Amino acid sequence: MKVGVYSGSFDPITLGHQNIIERASKIFDKLIVVICTNSEKKYWFSLAERREMLEELFKEYKNIQIDSYEGLIANYLVENNLGVIVRGIRTTEDCGLELYFADGNLMISDYKVDTVFLPAFKEYIHVSSTAAREISRYGGKVTCYVDQRIAERLLERGKLYSSKKK
Repeated sequence: MKVGVYSGSFDPITLGHQNIIERASKIFDKLIVVICTNSEKKYWFSLAERREMLEELFKEYKNIQIDSYEGLIANYLVENNLGVIVRGIRTTEDCGLELYFADGNLMISDYKVDTVFLPAFKEYIHVSSTAAREISRYGGKVTCYVDQRIAERLLERGKLYSSKKK
């Protein structure tokens, strides 16, 4: 069975993430989407909320599993005897950074973990969680960045963070 792992903080999950997940789920027999936590980041949504959003979006996909992990994604793969990380690339800047991470993951895993890159569709090149959060602070059209099923949650959270900035 071919298993791939796609990881991210998904705060919130964007249309770009969603597209990469859907495409990767067609390549692999099983795709594990891992919600990672980074001690350096301040999240708008709790781990449980991020998991709920992912589960809602992919409940119809029988080969997609949602998991979470705190630590290096290469360690997650080694601990679970998995060998392929899926990464999306939007820009040439992403490419350089992702190649750097791919090499690091190879070394950390003693060359047990490889990386497969999927290029973003052109309509998602501008899409990021950071931009989606910023747009939501001002009540903007977030459906250009997130699925309709996520938009209301994001706009509500944006109101909360907008009032904290003032």
